[in-house]
Amino acid sequence: MKMKNITIMDIAKEAGVSKATVSRVLTDPQIVSKPTRDRILQLMDKYSYIPNRLARGLSGSPTNMIGIIIDELANFFFIEIAEGIDKILSPNNYSMQISSSRWIYKREIDLVRSLISNRVDGVLLAPVRPDSQSIEILKRSGIPFIVMNCIPDDDSVSYVACDNTKGGELAAEYINSCKQDQVILITGFDDQCMQDRVKGFNYKISPSIPVEHFKGVNTLEEGYALVPKLLSDCNLRGLQSTLFVTNDNVAIGIINRLYELELKIPEQVSIIGYDNIKLASLCRVPLTTISQSCGSMGTIAAKELLDMVNCNARKTCSHLIIPELLVRESSRLPLYR
Repeated sequence: MKMKNITIMDIAKEAGVSKATVSRVLTDPQIVSKPTRDRILQLMDKYSYIPNRLARGLSGSPTNMIGIIIDELANFFFIEIAEGIDKILSPNNYSMQISSSRWIYKREIDLVRSLISNRVDGVLLAPVRPDSQSIEILKRSGIPFIVMNCIPDDDSVSYVACDNTKGGELAAEYINSCKQDQVILITGFDDQCMQDRVKGFNYKISPSIPVEHFKGVNTLEEGYALVPKLLSDCNLRGLQSTLFVTNDNVAIGIINRLYELELKIPEQVSIIGYDNIKLASLCRVPLTTISQSCGSMGTIAAKELLDMVNCNARKTCSHLIIPELLVRESSRLPLYR
């Protein structure tokens, strides 16, 4: 069975059900038994099947709705991306339908299918992984879309992302120029962004500086909760330490806990974050961070998508935002300038 020729009848035949049952899975899935529904959805995933837009009447009037799928609704980074998107969409009379994958790959695919069924005019997708099947599904749907915060493996796909390797390099170069006894690297979800930040950091950090690495710390609350372990395992009170935290939310949680424990920032513990969310400059100790212009990522992506939607263009665009180091009060000054 060739993927490009897959039809609803092919899916029905292989699943051993009627065409009407497959249609119900697409339009009213709750009335189909879970075993049957799961079997049909697995076949759709297997063949990257999407409903024919013309056959389903999706080529009619525009809905003036843009679907947005991000990884995490509670993350200020994604909130600021959404604000940037809205600055472009609202004046152009477009509304947003925002959903979160919660970093769950299958959920992301289901959300993409839902947006297609809801007849959105375009999609802005922050995928869980650069080879996401969601990208192939969107390509086959014919709906204009742009990938955000990720460089897709498919170079025919439009994207807006940050040069995260460069961001990691900037942090390492700054740390190299400061005085410390140890460096602690704190990372979150092991996605493409995080891998690139770590790659850039490891490439530039001085081999003479000892580095401890704590993984899987993703939220402000988890950053706050990590501090006792840092105190016991890394002797923060006894050693002059620099923390490179690859997420501002986590860095702010760490700052709050250190402040409560009366550790001096940056004299005892110097902290560098990543993202430059709005709270970074407003926390108890203003945070030195790598800025990747969250809002700009949203505005650029929205502008490019509307161009595709309104001009029926299928050009490929690629925007790589160059990050910038913003030095504030949470880090020690370099030994040289």
